[in-house]
Amino acid sequence: MVGRWVREYKDGKFGDTDITSAPDLDTKELSNENDQLKQLLGEKDLEIAVLRDLIKKKNPHLLKKLK
Repeated sequence: MVGRWVREYKDGKFGDTDITSAPDLDTKELSNENDQLKQLLGEKDLEIAVLRDLIKKKNPHLLKKLK
């Protein structure tokens, strides 16, 4: 899907834009956004691990269905 979009963008389907004239991305903004996304992912993984531990302790027979 992404490959198709890149190919269409390079072919000029989205107007008279050249891939070399793309604006420079602010690395500080991208770095901050990346850090926020990593934190969210870490929190999600931690939550899943905690929930699996609870299931394992209270209902060991349900753990088989999670794997």
